[in-house]
Amino acid sequence: MLKFYRRIRRNLIDDGKVKKYLIVDTKGKIYLPASYEINKNLPAIYLIDYQEQHFQIATDEFEKVISGVNQIDNFDALIVTLDAHLDIETQPGSFEDHYDVFRSMASYVDENYTDNTSRTFMGRGSEGGIVLLTLLHENPDSSLFDNYIATDPSDPFMNNMIFMIENNDVPNYINTKKLHFSFSSDNNYANCTYLIDLVENTQFPWLKFGSNEYPNNVYEDTYPISFATGLKFVFEN
Repeated sequence: MLKFYRRIRRNLIDDGKVKKYLIVDTKGKIYLPASYEINKNLPAIYLIDYQEQHFQIATDEFEKVISGVNQIDNFDALIVTLDAHLDIETQPGSFEDHYDVFRSMASYVDENYTDNTSRTFMGRGSEGGIVLLTLLHENPDSSLFDNYIATDPSDPFMNNMIFMIENNDVPNYINTKKLHFSFSSDNNYANCTYLIDLVENTQFPWLKFGSNEYPNNVYEDTYPISFATGLKFVFEN
């Protein structure tokens, strides 16, 4: 079990003075492969996993990420997520709050569990949208993640990403980033394919991009496949 502290930016009044931060105790969980006993230089994969708001709730996303990692030959990784399966409906406007949680978590993991600086951020649904916005909002000089795996992000997040790309409002990374995007039959086909074409045609020099469509799979059935496919794209290419 991980236990770390994170700062939440809030204007708090204490004895008439404004305090900029509220310190919150947060718990996470981490998967350590058997090889961890002799190898502390393993990449870390961060899963953002809240309860689904409009679909059947999945409680095994963490296990499916572990399964996806195990499908890659000669590869091991740490897998990290929040301990609580929170009932949160994410929106683009609250992106920074969710990002700050995982920034704090990554800092704790780096300090206590691994010497490897490779970090992957992944999620599905609106959490997949948080993954997309993380790629578009990180500071190129201090970016946290190297790889991004998003499956079935919702329309508000895709629209936000489309707007930013079309208006050339994206970071100019020096180091190569990898993004894998996938969607199921339940998602907005026109929006998904437009976003895929837009990313491919823009040809960001710093981005290695891959995508998959799952026309025969509904939202609830797609993530075990799309998680594994995204992980293979990131770590085998």
